[in-house]
Amino acid sequence: MSRLRSTDQVGSLLARMAFPRAWLQIEASAVAEPYAALVSAARSEAGMHMSEAWRQPPIQSDDGMNPEQAYARDRSAAARALCTEAVKSNL
Repeated sequence: MSRLRSTDQVGSLLARMAFPRAWLQIEASAVAEPYAALVSAARSEAGMHMSEAWRQPPIQSDDGMNPEQAYARDRSAAARALCTEAVKSNL
């Protein structure tokens, strides 16, 4: 995947995450902050992983697509749990 295409896809994803945030602020304000925290945690973790990936040499074969270890997602997993609880409480 080219850098331009990667950048476009990240931009598209960020735009898709912005709509629910605005909608939640209007329709379910009690969920808006937990959702914003989830997005922030996910962006932070993804940013670290993407930065690390760019520092690695380019992948030369399909086998290189499988990372040696799973990416850490502790912060986003915890934020997702809190967001899910906020949604349940708001139903």
